[in-house]
Amino acid sequence: MTTAEHLIVRPLGPGDEPAFLELRSAITQDGTVFAKDYRPGMAWSEYLLVQDNARAGEGLAEGAVPYTFLVADLGGGVLVGSSDIRHRLTEQLARWGGHVGYIVAPRYRRLGHGTEILRQTLRLATDLGINPALLTCRIDNVGSRGVIQACGGTVCAESDDGICSYWI
Repeated sequence: MTTAEHLIVRPLGPGDEPAFLELRSAITQDGTVFAKDYRPGMAWSEYLLVQDNARAGEGLAEGAVPYTFLVADLGGGVLVGSSDIRHRLTEQLARWGGHVGYIVAPRYRRLGHGTEILRQTLRLATDLGINPALLTCRIDNVGSRGVIQACGGTVCAESDDGICSYWI
């Protein structure tokens, strides 16, 4: 298995459909929503256009913000996770979701990939003018809390309903 040091966080491209579908299957098996704008059976070129439009803030659902969806690529057609950069916060995102979200496929967890995904995503968020960035996770999500703290996250709030907020 390739190590996290070889990981590259990047936008999806024309040749990524098989690896994306494999990643999506691995992540959604436990009921997690992944790649919210993807609909099974849609043409890959259409999905890439949706992503381009989302980055530009075009064609978004009411109340949605521009976002950048990225995948974590180990090379050789292996995608191990993804991240999202929300270009600005709404009241809802300030409470849950924040500027950056990330996920690692179950079989690649606890190998350093989450930390590397977040490190690279935060650099890209800074390039978009997002600094500091707000991240949220469930208080009982020890793995995510560790990743956020490893990337310099400082707890700014813990809600009564179990949400922990960090600024990086």
